[in-house]
Amino acid sequence: MSVDSEPGRFSGDHRQGEITKRSYRNPPVVEALCEIYFADSSWDDTVPGAFYERVRSRFPRKQRREIQEARITMGPETSTAGVQRLPPWMQFLTEDGSLMIQVAENLVVVNQLLPYRHFENWEPIIYETLNVYNEVALPKRIVRIGLRYINRIEIPGTIIPMQDYFKIYPNLPPSLGNRHGAFLVRVEAPQAEPGHSVLITFGPADSPQLAGETQAFMLDLYDRVSRPLDPNEAELKKEVRIAHDNVVMAFEGSITDRLRDLLDVEERT
Repeated sequence: MSVDSEPGRFSGDHRQGEITKRSYRNPPVVEALCEIYFADSSWDDTVPGAFYERVRSRFPRKQRREIQEARITMGPETSTAGVQRLPPWMQFLTEDGSLMIQVAENLVVVNQLLPYRHFENWEPIIYETLNVYNEVALPKRIVRIGLRYINRIEIPGTIIPMQDYFKIYPNLPPSLGNRHGAFLVRVEAPQAEPGHSVLITFGPADSPQLAGETQAFMLDLYDRVSRPLDPNEAELKKEVRIAHDNVVMAFEGSITDRLRDLLDVEERT
């Protein structure tokens, strides 16, 4: 990868005016997901099966996801490292594999996979999933929500002038020049709404089949809400829609009109 960078700015404050929402004919989203973390669920081995019975008409495919966690224990004289196997997550998918629900103790995740549908098309699944989890697991409260959009952006060319397409990218001192290779930009931007912050991660994406002809980038936007909430649909919907507005703001604030033209803007509201 070879890119040119010049200083740019990113502003995370969209409260000064209306959020500009655009629809693209070539949307770069490869996955969108909503995570809901609970506390004090009534969990046992029967819960995943009970959950599946309530969603199987729409999500007939099921599979297990094995989870492992690395652990390091530091002692006064010795340290130990190991891997602990955690209880598996159950995954339920639509027949075409474009939508998935993941269920674990104190957690549900709704994943919109490819082909990507607009937020309004998969948003209702989030609330339906909450209501089913409430029925079978009886959580006391929601402790955290995450709304994440993973974008893969491909730009033709062997050398990319970053400032032509992005407003967030590496800013090198003049002594190092403007051209650089692989990079990673990661920044957390607190939002005005209580508990909300947007984590922005930007860097190159793997594209061996495009090497030399097209540059690929990954723009990962994750709004998280870290405060206790009642586990009801009205509370969740309010926070999810704020999170979605924040993600839209972060995306539009990170790109230029030239990239919008490449993505083919369909309409503006």
